[in-house]
Amino acid sequence: MKLYRIIPLVSLLLLAGCSESEPLREQGKFSFSTSVENFEGEIATRTNFAGNAFEDGDRIKLKIICPFSSHTEFGETTYGYSFDAFWLLKWHSGEWATLTAQDGFDIDGDYSPSASPDVYGRYEAQQTPYVYTAQTWSEEQIFIAGNGTRVEQYSYVFHADQSREADYKASDLLWAQTIQQTGSYNVHLSFRHVMSALMITVYDNIGLSDDAILTLEGMPDIDQAEVIVGDYYAAASKVNSHEYGYRRKHSCAKEQNGKILGIAVVSDSQHKTLVKPLDEIGQNTTYKACNVGSKTYRLIVPPCTLGSKAAIWVRDGETRYSMELDQTSFEPGKLYKVTVQIN
Repeated sequence: MKLYRIIPLVSLLLLAGCSESEPLREQGKFSFSTSVENFEGEIATRTNFAGNAFEDGDRIKLKIICPFSSHTEFGETTYGYSFDAFWLLKWHSGEWATLTAQDGFDIDGDYSPSASPDVYGRYEAQQTPYVYTAQTWSEEQIFIAGNGTRVEQYSYVFHADQSREADYKASDLLWAQTIQQTGSYNVHLSFRHVMSALMITVYDNIGLSDDAILTLEGMPDIDQAEVIVGDYYAAASKVNSHEYGYRRKHSCAKEQNGKILGIAVVSDSQHKTLVKPLDEIGQNTTYKACNVGSKTYRLIVPPCTLGSKAAIWVRDGETRYSMELDQTSFEPGKLYKVTVQIN
């Protein structure tokens, strides 16, 4: 595990239980730190492609929930300035910063680019447990539901075609959760990979070119789908986008906390978002791997069990090679190293 720079920030908005007229006590600066666990079997973590840090433009969304308080504590709401009360942050110049209108997202729902609400402010820690849950996200999705409800979400979206470095990195979903006994001025989020990964190395004696393409056929049909991670505390979320929001999609049993629940499916007839488990999804899609050089390819895949062996195809111009992938079960956070020998 690598611990990244501890960033001095002004304090979190965790004000609750005091009247608006009550003066705020001066507090020290809030310390916010993040770390990333390696894939099991990985030498270096893959938060960026070089494998050593977050990159400028990487984004996380932070959800704050006080599960044992009947009141909406400060930090649990953004006062309507973001959907589902998410605090949205980007990695910029070595620290987590709020989004600006120049980032191009309609965060407050006014049909024009806007800044994200600022999570860094003065606070008074409340005497109730706080749960901080964060994950990476890649796309802002806005749609009008069947009942006319405008829904906005900040989603992680899976890419079957990961031949572009950006799409490979976007498919690597990172998730973290920290529980504090009170609202805290010192929060650490340890991110871990909740998807699985393949590293495929091709050996040959036929002069395979560096531009050869590698695909994997017979994988789960989740291309361009929003993948949902379970949050045991989501049921206590007080700010949600009706039946399309965080509480509906991410609530789960305790043993599913931090695990992939499935993909989001919007039901116009039921006026809500459903979560379709991965074991109910077809396995007929082709994934395209990212060529990282030296005849090595990387691919993010969902944690799942395949009904039959997937097929690896290597295409170099008009020449084709194939073999079966023996691995049929993929565990979250684990890297599988595969060798392809072409004679």
